[in-house]
Amino acid sequence: MSDEQTGLRRYGGLMDLGRLFRRGSQDPAPADTGDRVHAAFHRLVALIPGDMLLNPPATEADIAVAEAHLGQRFPADVRALYLLHDGQHQYTLADPRWAFGLFAESAFLSLTEVLTNWDTWDGFDEQTDMDEFATSTPANFVQEKYSTRGWIPLTHDGSGNHIGIDLAPGRAGRSGQVITFGADDDEHQVLAPSLLSYLEQLGDLLDAGYATVSDDVENEPGWYLRGSNGAIDARLFHATGTAPA
Repeated sequence: MSDEQTGLRRYGGLMDLGRLFRRGSQDPAPADTGDRVHAAFHRLVALIPGDMLLNPPATEADIAVAEAHLGQRFPADVRALYLLHDGQHQYTLADPRWAFGLFAESAFLSLTEVLTNWDTWDGFDEQTDMDEFATSTPANFVQEKYSTRGWIPLTHDGSGNHIGIDLAPGRAGRSGQVITFGADDDEHQVLAPSLLSYLEQLGDLLDAGYATVSDDVENEPGWYLRGSNGAIDARLFHATGTAPA
């Protein structure tokens, strides 16, 4: 059993997995979602210009533990991605390797790391005085809040900022959309209407030559999208999944 799966057992031991949610309460996922996630991800593996240091797959049981801890079900595309790989290696002093991230400078988190990062935001959704400066781009797609428990981190930058999925969108948004949020993120931006759309749009950008490898691969290894500052730039993506007319 991997260290990540051992970590998930720690979460799973605290709750009854039988209280997980009925699929019938959600819109059914298209039958080809898993196939499209597989195709989009394998395309990215071939296009990302370095070693992604991918973890082994998560299991259905691992996902069930994570969903029980969150009290929310993952969208079908998120589940499909974790069944391919349970995140990427994260730099540690014990293993100081840097992965070429699925989100450019940011690797995507294992399920255990998702829960650890999500837990750090516990209680912040109640601090409504911090909502004053929050905005959404596009308008009304994301709740204008500093934090909500419906935002599930898929990355972290070491300073409390994330790219993740939004399971509690604003009135114009869509559950499962990919957004930015975090300690320094007042303007929550939508990258794509779903994780699958993000993967496919990123593949199109890389096919068009947008991948740039860091000039300092020894001290700052990794890659970024041309036209961005290293972080994923929402201006290169389409919040609705299609280019504006």
